Amino acid sequence: MECPPPVRRVDGEPDWAEAARKYLDVVSSGDEAAAVRATLEVKRLAGHAPDSAVRLAVRALVSLLARSPPPRLQAAASQALCSVVRIDGGRFAAEAVDAGFFPVAQRLLPESEEVPQRMLLRCLSCILTLHATSRVVFGRGGGAEVILDLLPGCSGATKRRLVEILSVLALMKEVRRLLLTDGKVKYLVAAISFGNLASRTRAAQAAGLLGASTIGRSLLVEMGAPLALVGLMRNGDSSAKLVAANALGIVSSIGPHLPLIHQSGAIPLYAELLKESHPLAKDIVEDVFCNLISIRDNAGVVLENLAGILRGEDDPAISAAVDVLLALAEYKSIIPFLKSSGVIPVLVDLLRNRNHDVIEKVTGAVAQLSYEEYIREGLMEDGAIPVLLDLLNGRLGDLTESAAAEALINFSEDPSCQEYAPMLQRVPELSAFRDHLFHFRTSQGHLIQSVRR
Repeated sequence: MECPPPVRRVDGEPDWAEAARKYLDVVSSGDEAAAVRATLEVKRLAGHAPDSAVRLAVRALVSLLARSPPPRLQAAASQALCSVVRIDGGRFAAEAVDAGFFPVAQRLLPESEEVPQRMLLRCLSCILTLHATSRVVFGRGGGAEVILDLLPGCSGATKRRLVEILSVLALMKEVRRLLLTDGKVKYLVAAISFGNLASRTRAAQAAGLLGASTIGRSLLVEMGAPLALVGLMRNGDSSAKLVAANALGIVSSIGPHLPLIHQSGAIPLYAELLKESHPLAKDIVEDVFCNLISIRDNAGVVLENLAGILRGEDDPAISAAVDVLLALAEYKSIIPFLKSSGVIPVLVDLLRNRNHDVIEKVTGAVAQLSYEEYIREGLMEDGAIPVLLDLLNGRLGDLTESAAAEALINFSEDPSCQEYAPMLQRVPELSAFRDHLFHFRTSQGHLIQSVRR
């Protein structure tokens, strides 16, 4: 039986209802070759058909798959259905779910030959990706178990489709619990390194969610998740890098696993993340670096990488690095490393050579750091005092000048800076600001005492 030509009305427009009837006749005729040709014609025409005809086509294709057709026809029907549900970004994906595609797919997948199985997986992946609410239907309806049972022994394009589907399903708590109880966390780790970038990013996100539990974190580390996440940080786009960095911070956040961040070479990648414009980038880096410096061997490496960002030309990244540096400086254990890491001379250079916004941020950082005697010594050795004096222009309302004055007052009160004492005493702006700073510190002291009472 030949595939019928497109049916047209008198006015020349396609008669979609008659075309659908003839398609069903061909499919029911038993002529496999004609049915395959007619099914591929549905794929071609669907993009030009009205919504009512497309919905009819979706239901016809699902009905065809439900009959367990021969391999060639099954592959053609899956291919056509995938193309139809992708129209307008998945507008007809829900129609396939309502038509009963999921139970049909769950039954056919384990028994299908390689090519029809791959086409069916592609269609399933398309629906789950485009129609978020359908993931719950499939995952809770036994679909996750079917996918996990297919993963052992698969390879190539079939494995790629399976891990892409798993990455979607693993965003569900029930599926992550299934991965733990069935001992199949290794497949989620594999999904971080295998598949398209969107799928790998979803898998990294799921790994971060799974790593929130102690047992999940341990299993992820055991299965090699840190190296997979570092690979995504190195090769992914901006979004993927952020998700992977956040997940790695969660997975490696507890003491025994913390050295993995350094060992896997992730510290420079976290520093580079400060160049991303996303507001979460700095928060992720700050959280991870604050955890890392609890290990003495990490502190110097973290600061050296921050110094590298501070030496760059990216002003927003420099500003973010200064914020992270101030957060780290609250931990006393890091103070000895600030001089040896090269951070202090870079800060002094930034006071000389950057635009106003960077100078304002760095001057504020220097003012805060100058409360530490060891850091004051380093700042003085690198010539910070003359540079800070140059920033005083007689307008103490300016944040930069206020911060410079605060730092200089701290120097003037340090006995080790006596060589600069006569110079500092001759600066009238400091006398005015010293009174202001005295009242501020007094009020802060009263506030702390009040809170304690």
